[in-house]
Amino acid sequence: MAYVLGVSSGMFMAASQEEKEQFLTIPRKIFRGGLEGVNFTQLDIESITEFVEPYLKQEAEKIRELGIRFGVHGESYAMGGMEKPISLLDSCIESNYLNAHIRLLQHIEGCGKIKAEYINIHPSETPPFPRLSMHLQPTKLVDFYGRPLEKFLKENKDILEWAAQQDFINDIMRAQFRVPTEEDILEDLKRRYEVVNRKKPGILEEAELRIEAKKRRKETLETLLLNFVSTTDLAYGSERLAYYITAKWMQRHNDQLWKTIVGKNMRDKDLPELEKIRKWVPAVAAKYIWGHFNPKDPKYKDPKPLLEKYKIRFIFETQMGESGVEGLHRFSRPRDMIFLCKAIKSNWVGVCFDFEHVMSHNIDPKEEIESIPFGMAKYIKVCHLGFPTPHVPAHMPIPYGSREQFYLYERIFELRKKGFEDGWLIFERGAAGRGTSLLAMRKIKEFLEKDTVPKELPLSFYGLEEGAPDIKKQEVAIREHALDPLRGVLAIPEEEFTFLSKAAVEKQKAKEWEAEKYK
Repeated sequence: MAYVLGVSSGMFMAASQEEKEQFLTIPRKIFRGGLEGVNFTQLDIESITEFVEPYLKQEAEKIRELGIRFGVHGESYAMGGMEKPISLLDSCIESNYLNAHIRLLQHIEGCGKIKAEYINIHPSETPPFPRLSMHLQPTKLVDFYGRPLEKFLKENKDILEWAAQQDFINDIMRAQFRVPTEEDILEDLKRRYEVVNRKKPGILEEAELRIEAKKRRKETLETLLLNFVSTTDLAYGSERLAYYITAKWMQRHNDQLWKTIVGKNMRDKDLPELEKIRKWVPAVAAKYIWGHFNPKDPKYKDPKPLLEKYKIRFIFETQMGESGVEGLHRFSRPRDMIFLCKAIKSNWVGVCFDFEHVMSHNIDPKEEIESIPFGMAKYIKVCHLGFPTPHVPAHMPIPYGSREQFYLYERIFELRKKGFEDGWLIFERGAAGRGTSLLAMRKIKEFLEKDTVPKELPLSFYGLEEGAPDIKKQEVAIREHALDPLRGVLAIPEEEFTFLSKAAVEKQKAKEWEAEKYK
């Protein structure tokens, strides 16, 4: 396929009043690529209802006959400023999991209906894990297959016993239940002993009562935990409980996603620590997303056959980072998304590398590319070409012949060396328009396909020609100003003008001379 150049359509909700009509309906959005000068459009879906527009299938087919191809960017928080179910694939709240799965299937079916080539989504726009303690959430939780977490715990008695003994898990339950201590239960047993025997327990009896208290507390905590995850109530950050449990299960079962993303097991006491959270939470988030593509419960339909049926690639993309929680989102690294794709085991899943979004999570795109194992960039199928800045979402144009153009070429070339040998190069149209972005992108595509090393890029990459007049002008200007740092420090008089410009100065035409001297 080589590389395909495209632009995003833009959104009705973000367009000016004068432009809004151009973004009214999917066919008009698809046609944006043709208006911008390319034959591929990434159309932005703002609502799932766009897939049921009148005449959609027929009009999309007519546009395809014109040679305009297209992919789809699914719903996201940025397209409406509200939570979107498709972006909650890593949630373990029962209602979120079910809605996310339904929305996942709706996106695939909708894209299949209009014969889109890919569907690009942000799989994780859930609240960052460290912030969950501030959020009231439903306590009815599910495992990564979408089944009741209660069932999962009963199947894995060792995990249930472990979880019931962890203080950081019991702290979550305290918002709903009074969690008794061993001393509470012991004192209760002593009172009952006194009532029955009419005397205080001796040393031996107290030792036996303490053993019984320990046993009863264990049974009580396990019962409370099973009740907590199966009843409909609210607690602060209930999702943390399911994440801790899944993390322990993944470690004990030597799960492939844990091995590739985390690399080693963690001590129980380290799981709640902030710096450790950054390392293990992405593995659990990936496991929940993986579960949507490998369902066990018959009420969840397997999406993989649908992708095969419609020949659609399902693309995972890093969401935009939020200011103040950079690096704390649950699932944001393209490297981890690559490991997820490998674990899903489908030829129809892939990754989008968005340089702006990656940096918004306090991740250096260059370092992220270096972390991708050799050959694994083959899972990257889309690159969003935006120069990374701290101001997200900037989506500013790529100036032709600029450092931004060179930077993007360097990064994509690095990806190419690790396996990204074909795919889509998309400029996401921001409020600033596209400027000369497509000229810059055409040069990026041209020299990538020639496999040109960045340091060996010719002047033509920047839109210049060897020996051309504009090059000569720049060379003359450089020579004339080479000694500017010494201006004002020489002991001999300095001359500002040549004999040719002296006449212009005398006629008070110095500014005109300066502007015209190279013509």
